[in-house]
Amino acid sequence: MFVTLFRKECAQTAKSLIYWLYVACLVIFFNSQLGSLNILTPPREGQAAYSDYGYKTDITEQDIMETGAGSLVMAYYYDHYVTYPVGYAKNVTLSEEEKGEIADIIYELTGMKTDEIEGDIAAFFEEHNVEEVQYKVKLRDGLTYDAFMQSMDQAAEILGPGSDYTEERLRANVKIPVDYEGAKANYSDLTEKDGLTGGYARLFCDYMEIMLGILPVFVTATRMLRDKRSRMQELIYVRRTSSGTVMGSRYLALVCMHMLPVLLLSLIPTVNCIRAGIEGVNLDYLAWLKYDLGWLLPTVMAVVSVGMICTELTETALAVLVQTAWWFLSLVTGAAGMYGGSYGWNLMPRHNTELNYAGFAEGFRQLACSRIFYAVLSLALLALTVLIYEKKRKGHLRRGGKVSGNH
Repeated sequence: MFVTLFRKECAQTAKSLIYWLYVACLVIFFNSQLGSLNILTPPREGQAAYSDYGYKTDITEQDIMETGAGSLVMAYYYDHYVTYPVGYAKNVTLSEEEKGEIADIIYELTGMKTDEIEGDIAAFFEEHNVEEVQYKVKLRDGLTYDAFMQSMDQAAEILGPGSDYTEERLRANVKIPVDYEGAKANYSDLTEKDGLTGGYARLFCDYMEIMLGILPVFVTATRMLRDKRSRMQELIYVRRTSSGTVMGSRYLALVCMHMLPVLLLSLIPTVNCIRAGIEGVNLDYLAWLKYDLGWLLPTVMAVVSVGMICTELTETALAVLVQTAWWFLSLVTGAAGMYGGSYGWNLMPRHNTELNYAGFAEGFRQLACSRIFYAVLSLALLALTVLIYEKKRKGHLRRGGKVSGNH
């Protein structure tokens, strides 16, 4: 009976327009973010830049001071200030008095007056590529890190919540490309420890989970509400099939149908790695499957279970609001660990690079615990959904009339 119901649920999902809109969104998002993905080739000594091979992790206080002050100088020069109070960019317009305060902070840090800024920026980028190197400024002699942070605190207070001038954001925003030796080390990790495909599988997961953290709730809520709208719920309630079988088969079908296009899309980066034909690389041909099941599947399971329990309990589209709030919170909090290693307990752990195997290895235990937690949580929510469904079959918790028949 379970297999029969599972097949029927898969067929019903496949007939849903919402499901095919979900598939279309995945395909479009994949093409926009990863459709033109280029596989890294081995670094060459003496090449123009190594920014494609990652950034230094041994950031010093001097690096933070020079790049942080440079960021403030650039913002002042272009009169363009951006903050992220709730995770999204907000343009901040300063008054003339506030602009003067920013100019004073810049002078305290660098000794530059406003009429000297343009020349300093031009001179810096005559020697450096603007697309590959962050603008740095020469600081006043004897400027301490504590004094620098006091000035940055003043700038952050002027700009408001979510500015780039808190200590955490200043450190996170330092992007110094590795040198040739660093590029070789990072590429060695990618090819030897990650089998090349592993790094791109993580990058695939990073992008796709943004969609998988929200879209499945629409398909799930639609499927759960369909029976109520077509009056099928009354017939289902009086059948002798167990509640666990009915809800379990639906849950499994929804999870499988949501994962199917993900599995197919994840093959594309793997094929690209194979076609790259890089010599001396022992490719991990199953990396796509391991990451899909270990990284993305728990996210899908959690979102589907939230959709099922909220819809079964309220018989409304409340699940969409609940999951949207959870998705947004996860997206905002995950931004701090964008490049991997700081996975925490986020529904959507981030790793927006094919590199940083060291960060992945260091944070793997936390990541594994997080993924197991969400898988267990989803099964617990499924059990509650079955309980609610069973109560309704017995005539309790009903909102739309009585159940007739023997049950």
